[in-house]
Amino acid sequence: MILSTQDIFNTLNTGLPVSIIRAGDGEQIVLNSNQGINEYRLCVENVMKRQMGYEPTMSQVDAIRQNLIAAYTSADIIGIPMHKNLEQMNKHWRAVAESVSFANTDKRCSIDVGYDMLYNGMLSDWLNGKHTVNYISCRDIDIPLKRRFGTKVVNSCIIAPEAKFTSGYTGMVHYPDQFNKIEWFMNACECTGNPCLVGAGVIGKIYTNWFRDRGGVAIDLGAVFDLWAGKSTRGAKRGLDAEDKTYIL
Repeated sequence: MILSTQDIFNTLNTGLPVSIIRAGDGEQIVLNSNQGINEYRLCVENVMKRQMGYEPTMSQVDAIRQNLIAAYTSADIIGIPMHKNLEQMNKHWRAVAESVSFANTDKRCSIDVGYDMLYNGMLSDWLNGKHTVNYISCRDIDIPLKRRFGTKVVNSCIIAPEAKFTSGYTGMVHYPDQFNKIEWFMNACECTGNPCLVGAGVIGKIYTNWFRDRGGVAIDLGAVFDLWAGKSTRGAKRGLDAEDKTYIL
């Protein structure tokens, strides 16, 4: 079942618990990392080091993979590459879409749903006037959220940034240190019926499920957080500490 951006907007507006997670080629690489030494090294070099800034142990890679499997298995809606429509996708992107075929849900939407809702104004329409917003991201946008959307309570967990695009970070690592504290953060939030936004890379896909399980309306927005913070980590303008103020809050 393919859901449109309007369908996703309507789902979010119900205020009912939901987990919407996206799946791209990075996630496919992690899911396939147990297929052999070449696949494992590809995962470490192209995904783990890029996101984490260091090489995790083999047991950590496997744990992250298992968490990713758990995330997609119990997600309510999964965003996959669409490229206009499934029939027109090339072999690579079709394989990415098929990599999450094990999930219990058949509901799919575009992997770009967050961007689409940002560009067409639906994201603002959904968030405007919401009393409480919870989020996990490497970008601290507490004050901008309150200023732009009139949010009264913002609960945020600021995680380590994607190493490839941010310099100078010296804080706690995302995995396993911050990962192991996330559920304590969620337990202190009022999740029921409230927007719960996630931008935490491959490691954090499962966070949307954890928010949903606490009653949250949870969606994986990924690099939308970077755009809200005036940073460019995707597309032609991306780069180390690159800026793009087009959609800054």
